[in-house]
Amino acid sequence: MKTAAAPVHEIFCSRQGEGLYCGRRQVFLRFAGCNLDCSYCDEPAARSLPSFMMTPAEAAAEVIRQARRGRARMVSLTGGEPLLRWRFIKALAPALRRAGLALHLETNGTLYRELGEVIGLVDAVAMDVKIPSSGGHRPLWSAHRRFLSVAPGKTFIKAVLTSSSSMSDLRRAADLAAAAGRDIPFFIQPASAGDTMRHGVPVPLPPSARQVREAESYAKSRLERVKVLPQQHPLWGVK
Repeated sequence: MKTAAAPVHEIFCSRQGEGLYCGRRQVFLRFAGCNLDCSYCDEPAARSLPSFMMTPAEAAAEVIRQARRGRARMVSLTGGEPLLRWRFIKALAPALRRAGLALHLETNGTLYRELGEVIGLVDAVAMDVKIPSSGGHRPLWSAHRRFLSVAPGKTFIKAVLTSSSSMSDLRRAADLAAAAGRDIPFFIQPASAGDTMRHGVPVPLPPSARQVREAESYAKSRLERVKVLPQQHPLWGVK
């Protein structure tokens, strides 16, 4: 049975601007649709369905074309939330791997069952820990814990910090990571300054320098590999 087409927002080659592979050239395959609604989302357009659908074969061909043209050796499966399309990823991944491309999954870290379906096909998992006070969403600690248990050895963690982030939430995020392993890379990502309103909804402001210092200090007391790294795309002027 053929895998159905999935809503793809865009495919392009650029440099990764976050996390463990920051600075590395990647092809970004951005799926549309998300199961969350974070107020600090930097890709709100990818929450809704795009104007086109793609089959796994069509997406693989375009990703490989972009990788060869851009001299990239890694593909970022991103969104939206790519694990909503786990069947599509299972059909897509073999062609990308045959082309010599590594797979980097960027996810909100909540769909642990879906991760289990594809974890053997991806090389790295960039997991967001959603701090409730950072973005106004409900607590997701239980889902995050189960997600992280699937493949801690392949996973690194990002935690977005905003002016509204509480230190109790940040401490809980660091504790959750440490419970899976003190050597898990943990990135504190201060929200970038930008529009104060997005689609009529207030966007959280960047954290203060004191918030960042306190977050970093606690995280380093629990974890071996902690780094403060804002998004680099705005600084580089690229997508």
